[in-house]
Amino acid sequence: MTTPSGGGIKRSSWLTFRRRLLLVRTLLRGPARSTTLIEAINAELGSQGYPEAASAALKHDFDALKGEYGCAIRYDRVTHQYHLVDLGELALLDLPDTCMEALAFLEASFPEASGLSEHANLRDLLERVVLLLPPARQQQHRRRRSALRLNVGGTAASVHPQTLALVKQAIEERRELSFAYLGIFDLALPRRHRVAPYGITFRPEGHGYLDATLLDVAPRGAETRHAAIDYRLDRIVTGTVEVLPTMLPQVRMLPPSYDLRYQLLPQVARRRDVAVAFPEAQIDYRDDGSAEVTARVTNLWQTRQILLRYGDACIVYEPPELVELFRQTARGLARIYES
Repeated sequence: MTTPSGGGIKRSSWLTFRRRLLLVRTLLRGPARSTTLIEAINAELGSQGYPEAASAALKHDFDALKGEYGCAIRYDRVTHQYHLVDLGELALLDLPDTCMEALAFLEASFPEASGLSEHANLRDLLERVVLLLPPARQQQHRRRRSALRLNVGGTAASVHPQTLALVKQAIEERRELSFAYLGIFDLALPRRHRVAPYGITFRPEGHGYLDATLLDVAPRGAETRHAAIDYRLDRIVTGTVEVLPTMLPQVRMLPPSYDLRYQLLPQVARRRDVAVAFPEAQIDYRDDGSAEVTARVTNLWQTRQILLRYGDACIVYEPPELVELFRQTARGLARIYES
């Protein structure tokens, strides 16, 4: 009988450990059936993966992970899937205190059941990171209460998963996108928009917006073609989104731009700490405590929304199109409050 050499035993032990480590890594991606786990291991290790009697070998590996490392792996008899509940001594990720504070900050900012389905992936990521921590660090994290948090809303209307998936697909594949949209000026029926999509932004109030260049809209309205528009994702009519075959140009079409000039009165500018609200803005502080701000903008509606936060402490001089928007707003407010 031939006795295995020391090198052979060492290699066999290393392959066994590697197989079990790959098993844990696969479960970290999410619950999985035994067939999925076996296929994943064999795809990585080939002939050095599981033998023909794979089920028995898989059970042996689970028993070893539980006994040697304290891993907690649960089998769901309804879904026939294995769930990794706790890594035990295999939780090799640890973080400095500064990163633990950052983790608590994210936990506080994106709590469970926040009502925003778009944040589900963030919750999933946070839970995976916590699972990778040693037990003592996990307990420390659960006890920690962050004094800081992002204001990410929580009462905004959710975006339909199919809508979000198709919009993301169009952005990633750099294709034109078409959808029916019920904007604030569409009182009854939505209109069909064809756009070049470039990105998605979630703002502090919780709403998600599609950054896109308008190519066409039917029926036509007051929109400017090739204008950069932020479309609220929850106002895209569910079931109407279509990823078109037309590819986007390599360089984004330049939207119409406007020279912006406005004055902030002393009550908001005298401390000389005015927030920079627009890219490439120039702020000229005056001796009387006021400030004149100049910039270039492409979205007049959004510019108006930003400047309205200053109330009557802001005077817009240019462009004339924005001045007219403020006149319309002022007349509308007068009708409401004078009555």
